[in-house]
Amino acid sequence: MSVLNPSLSVDCVIFGLDTQEQALKILVYERDIFPDDNSGNKNLKFPGSLVADDESLDESADRVLKELTGLKNICLKQFRAFGDPARIKYDEEREWSERHYGVKIDRVVTIAYYALIRIDEHNPDQKLIKDKLRWINIDDTDNLAFDHSYILAKSREALQQDFIFQNVMAFELLPKKFTLQQLQSMYELILGSKFDKRNFRKKIGKAEYIVPLGEKQNGVAHKPAMLFRFDHKKFERSKEGIRNFFI
Repeated sequence: MSVLNPSLSVDCVIFGLDTQEQALKILVYERDIFPDDNSGNKNLKFPGSLVADDESLDESADRVLKELTGLKNICLKQFRAFGDPARIKYDEEREWSERHYGVKIDRVVTIAYYALIRIDEHNPDQKLIKDKLRWINIDDTDNLAFDHSYILAKSREALQQDFIFQNVMAFELLPKKFTLQQLQSMYELILGSKFDKRNFRKKIGKAEYIVPLGEKQNGVAHKPAMLFRFDHKKFERSKEGIRNFFI
């Protein structure tokens, strides 16, 4: 059996774009160490684990997702290390960690990863098979366990920077055929900003990799909108990307 390093861990911040509710969510693991009604989010943490002595950091992060969530083939990006000596905020957290991992824990440095997925693609019912895991809205994440609220803030900064400068990953979150409203909503949710509809569409119109299909939505209660698709080859040839939206 592998030996766990009591001073080194990985944590996975999984952002979920809920295309049905039009919301950005995060995946959390719920403990039961603070039973009172006023515990708020203190029982919620990101999926994570101490690192085993026979695995790399990436292997450890992949193991966490597989064991705790069942998610596979998710592209995780390592973005930062967190090593504040006061990361463990409460005695109850230390006791839970020692009981959970079976090792004596003092100071733990964690290597954080993030991933962005479309919830309804990986989990049609927006539920996970594993116990104690659930999605929560990113706006309802104050006072998470350990320093995970701080990790979330830094992971969101990393996500937004990568989204701006390497935004090809964003289009993997959309249906193969999407509307401009769906596209704008995705940008707004991830970047945490509102865009003027007219200006957004004017700039999108200059992006040759957003290709009109000459088709409209089917089976919708409202006026059907025109559909578009993302052309990866044209995107690769174009070096403009989403940066043009902010110039």
